[in-house]
Amino acid sequence: MRWHLSILVAAVSGALIACSPAEAPPDERTPPPAADAGGSTPAETATVTAPQVVHYDCEGTPVDASFDGGDRATVRVDGLTLAMQTEPAASGTKYVDGAGNVLWTRGAHDALLMRADQPDRSCTGHPADPV
Repeated sequence: MRWHLSILVAAVSGALIACSPAEAPPDERTPPPAADAGGSTPAETATVTAPQVVHYDCEGTPVDASFDGGDRATVRVDGLTLAMQTEPAASGTKYVDGAGNVLWTRGAHDALLMRADQPDRSCTGHPADPV
């Protein structure tokens, strides 16, 4: 009877070992990010991108807008330079300043220019030529 008990213990142990989850091997296909000369990884290094410049024709009024890729834009219109930042909008991206001026972009080429002292103007734009 003792050898039956030994076989039973061995069988149960073998079944438990087979059912236990295996530890996954490390994923060797994705190497860890390399550190630069300063010791920081790419995720820690801020990426600096050139601003995107768009030239708009707003019903005869030329407008140049420089977008920083984040939440700010610099808009040049009628000899003024307006520093704007984004504001929540139902669609598109709405840039506003403290004086009530708005440039509301819709898609890559369309915008609406709203100035506190002038009627609203529809705008059609095209990206500036790369430097």
